[in-house]
Amino acid sequence: RRALPRERLVVRGGGGHERLLGRPRRPPRTASTTSVAARQRRRMSRFARKGKKPAGFEIIEPTLEVLEQELRDKVNEPHEGKRKVESLWPVHQINWQRSRYVYDMYWRYGKISREVYDYCIRNKLIDGPLCAKWRKPGYERLCSTYVINTKNYNFGTVSICRVPRQSLGEDQVVECPTTGCRGCGSGAKGSKNIFGNKYGQHLARIQVHREARAERLREAAAAAETAPSSSSSSSSKRKRDDRRTVDGVVGRAATRVWAENDDEDADD
Repeated sequence: RRALPRERLVVRGGGGHERLLGRPRRPPRTASTTSVAARQRRRMSRFARKGKKPAGFEIIEPTLEVLEQELRDKVNEPHEGKRKVESLWPVHQINWQRSRYVYDMYWRYGKISREVYDYCIRNKLIDGPLCAKWRKPGYERLCSTYVINTKNYNFGTVSICRVPRQSLGEDQVVECPTTGCRGCGSGAKGSKNIFGNKYGQHLARIQVHREARAERLREAAAAAETAPSSSSSSSSKRKRDDRRTVDGVVGRAATRVWAENDDEDADD
């Protein structure tokens, strides 16, 4: 049977009925039409094809890489001695911290552009629906979109962590069994660190404070260089001390993104 056009490729059956066959097969691809690069692109996952990174992405890329590696380590570590829900706490908490970091870098501090922010949402580097909730009143500290979905809880309620602190008892301690959140409700008495660990720190605030501190140290070092010194040895020693202070205390985002205590995560 010859390969006829689709509208003419029919088979006559019993009783005069006609049945339309499928589209004829395409000729096999040749080596000239299918390149090695094209085959590799087809085999790549859609998560690997993130496209070209926009300008300014290098500001947040080191911190995102550290959080991604931290998430892999937490997923691969043994879960002996933990509850079933408790083993998933780092997944929710790191997702919150990563999303909050990019959100604050754009909406609060203006360190990145809208193009970088949309790139992170489009490529699922951060939780887009969670960031959208933070823009609404009453959800500024929301830990996860899971805890406000009434289908996940009995009687159409939400998680205990959504109860405002002023509505709880004086010494009452709450903890969400799904995310480990200790209270993400709005209000003046709300918790600054909603998880009570390093994953509840605001990394954007820490990075901005460290950059400002490093800038002040560089200005002080430059002023010390212009001032007359007693000897060249003391000047070189002061330069080494300043360099060690910038690298050791302030730290780089690629090696140390969390604060040693919540005092470094204080408000402006």
